[in-house]
Amino acid sequence: MAHFHRRYKQYKDWDEIEEPKVIWLSGLHTPESYTTALIQAACRGKGWPLDKAIMYTVITKEKSASSIKKKLEYGTYVQGLYLEGARWNGEKDCLDYQRPKELIEELPLMQVIPVMAN
Repeated sequence: MAHFHRRYKQYKDWDEIEEPKVIWLSGLHTPESYTTALIQAACRGKGWPLDKAIMYTVITKEKSASSIKKKLEYGTYVQGLYLEGARWNGEKDCLDYQRPKELIEELPLMQVIPVMAN
């Protein structure tokens, strides 16, 4: 029920207030539609051909959605993604071996940014 209420709140706030600065991707019914829409919006805004755009991701240092004060111009911040059998090493900005007895770890916030493919 907690996930249902969180999903409902995300949709309600999106409808009544604004698009979230940080999206809970797992809370969307079809997250791939949302990421496709991000690419389409960037292509329209920047005049890019749709077939040349791809998604670029950056793992940030931020752990909390409340620390994000401004929405990205193109793309979004994503929360609620997890690693299983590995961990994110924020000092080296790379995947690392999991800590003993810690099978699952939540990723910090991730930026999903539409870019032009080379």
